[in-house]
Amino acid sequence: MRDVRQFGAKSAHELDLLVKATGDITAAATEDIAPAQDGPSPQEILERIEHLSLAQAIEGELLSVRLENGLTAPDLRTMRFSTVALALDDFLAALRARPNIGRTSVKEMAGLVRRLTPRLLAEYGAAPAQIARTCDALFGENHAADSDKVADDVPQFETLAACFDWLLTQCEARDRLIIERRFGLGQTQPETLEDIGSDYGVTRERIRQIEKRALKRMRVRMRRVPLTDHIASAAPAGWLQISEGRGWISDRQADGALRKLDGVLQLGLELVETSPRTWLSAIATRATHGWIGAPIDPDLTRTAAIDLGALLKLPLPRSLSEASEYDRPHVEAALRIELGLELEQGYVVQSRPGPRMRRALGLHRLLASASAPIAVQHLIPRYHQLCPTDPCSARDANIVMQAAPHLFIETFDQVWFGIGACGDPPMLDDPEAYVRNDATPYEEQNAEDDGETCAEALIAALERRGPERLLTLYQNAQDVLPPGRSSNSVGPTLLSNPHIFVRLLPGVYGLHHQIPSPDELLVTPPPYLLDNNQLRLLALARRAGERRDVFPLWSLEGEFALARWGRHHGAPENFRSLLAVADIAAWPISPSERTHWQEMARREGRFELADAPRQDSYVRPELDRLLAACIDAVNAGVLNWMAVNRMAGRRIDSHAAASVMAILLALGALHCDSADPSAWQRPHRATDRAADLFAQMIYELSSTGTLSWDHGTGLKLQDDIRAAAADNQGWPEPGRLAEMFEGRGSAPTASASMVIDPLDAIMAESRQSAERQKREDLLRWLLEE
Repeated sequence: MRDVRQFGAKSAHELDLLVKATGDITAAATEDIAPAQDGPSPQEILERIEHLSLAQAIEGELLSVRLENGLTAPDLRTMRFSTVALALDDFLAALRARPNIGRTSVKEMAGLVRRLTPRLLAEYGAAPAQIARTCDALFGENHAADSDKVADDVPQFETLAACFDWLLTQCEARDRLIIERRFGLGQTQPETLEDIGSDYGVTRERIRQIEKRALKRMRVRMRRVPLTDHIASAAPAGWLQISEGRGWISDRQADGALRKLDGVLQLGLELVETSPRTWLSAIATRATHGWIGAPIDPDLTRTAAIDLGALLKLPLPRSLSEASEYDRPHVEAALRIELGLELEQGYVVQSRPGPRMRRALGLHRLLASASAPIAVQHLIPRYHQLCPTDPCSARDANIVMQAAPHLFIETFDQVWFGIGACGDPPMLDDPEAYVRNDATPYEEQNAEDDGETCAEALIAALERRGPERLLTLYQNAQDVLPPGRSSNSVGPTLLSNPHIFVRLLPGVYGLHHQIPSPDELLVTPPPYLLDNNQLRLLALARRAGERRDVFPLWSLEGEFALARWGRHHGAPENFRSLLAVADIAAWPISPSERTHWQEMARREGRFELADAPRQDSYVRPELDRLLAACIDAVNAGVLNWMAVNRMAGRRIDSHAAASVMAILLALGALHCDSADPSAWQRPHRATDRAADLFAQMIYELSSTGTLSWDHGTGLKLQDDIRAAAADNQGWPEPGRLAEMFEGRGSAPTASASMVIDPLDAIMAESRQSAERQKREDLLRWLLEE
């Protein structure tokens, strides 16, 4: 052996000692151990664990680094543990002779063998008396007394927390404190390695090492503890905690939810080396987009998801009340976890909603719960009560409602109706009394917009000049608007800011504080009221049954002031027409004066403005305007041609409204007592058919987001109109009615002799400009979202 390279005297001496020690152990005299008088001998009892090597016996034990390294020698690892126990002193002497093994390691090894022997014998079926006798024979009386405890006795625990209370006592004080802080045990929150390291003045890596050491010690000790059973017992409570009692967790929520898992359970998973997601999949049912567990039934959720799958073919968002007949918890689980949809304010949405989507849902809740159209200036204060942190302006509301045509339809300018069912009902204590005083003014919210500069300029002009006709503002746009602004900005600015500007009369705009009081109308009526065209329009409106509140100056006081002026200055036919339809009995005048006017009405009052529809008025309307007319007819019980013009954004006396009135008459949605061609200018009573048409078109708009004459309900209505036109007598004229659906009436045409009113051209340009602005606003919103 001395010829072997790098094998010197020292190595030879070490090998000699090892051979001698091994030989001594192997040939140890067993007869020194007294045989038992009333049972098997210690050697026979140790045969129960004869198959165990030293490495197998000490597996999982927490050893010092020095001893652990010393026992890695192959010859020691394969040595039988029973051999070591029978000749422990000789084995320890041989072990002491090995490099890097000192007295402390030898003492540790002796204690380990004495502790493992009774435990292993007990595990392999030895009786307690046999174990005690064997330990007495092997280790002496002092160690035999402890053998009946089957060394390493571990207490029994009822909860996972109690188990850790004991396990942590097996750690050093500092190690225990670090584990408690890392996992948030007790009353503390989980802390990072950096946080703990800064308190101890050491690096995060040092804290990680200490944590690793403590966890290793706990893993060794827990081998005697049914930790897995305790974790399984704590799982239901842990699931309810991270699912917040709902019974489901989405993929997006999983990481955040698992971070909130109780520290005791997190520590348990760490010790059994199970990742939180693996544990989650073990205690809950994995679904398409998350996990489902108690109290939600996974099978029922899957069934609900199959039924709800049709929602994916419909425009979203959509009220949850339209979704299914299942109970809400299972519907919510099916939507979120099986279909990957979201819920917000009682609506099904495609993805997690942003602020504008939440705004749209809040507005729809208000409109759908009202079951009637609401003007924006009344809608915004209610919305601010529902969502006080959202500084939503009228323009903001219009943008989001235009983006969801399956949820909203604009019946009149700046008046909206909610389509479909409501989500979560809005809870408003007093919608009429609430005013948001801290809302940022429209000008301040969008100061960078050109529209804001125009609005400020128009405010200044109206303050300086008083209320003005729209035509006058257009003609003087260069003097009114800032340099570089087009006159086409006037109309959209006035129309899109109802909280700033008010239409006092048809074609006349002013500011809210410029509305005359009733007394002012009676004593000194404003000059813009005393106009022959206003006299004619009011007479037509009273005959049509148009609401007085459409314009502030169409009040009883305004009617009297206009009649008094018209007696001497108005066109006779206009004055007589107004006398024929005026509500003189309600005028705020003295009895004697009222008697005088009533007598005058009996003598002179006759309506002379009745007119048949012009030939160019038969223009096929957009189908959504027909729906708007049905909404107004169903809500008010009547419909008139002036209201139809307001819905289309036309001047109030345009004959184009005749086409909508004719179609609804042909479909049986309206009823008129007279077939006279001029009767179209009278109010028409809504029938049950109007409600049917309303329901049909609402259903299609809600299901598709569009209404068109070219498909679905539009095609069916065309067939119904053609069939009705063939049997019609009088007005509407059958030929003209049918032409609207044969390609000849789909666009307005003007005859060569027809005079184009300047206001018509202005309003048409205003509508086009407003539509362009709406499209730009919507595009900007979509890009921002």
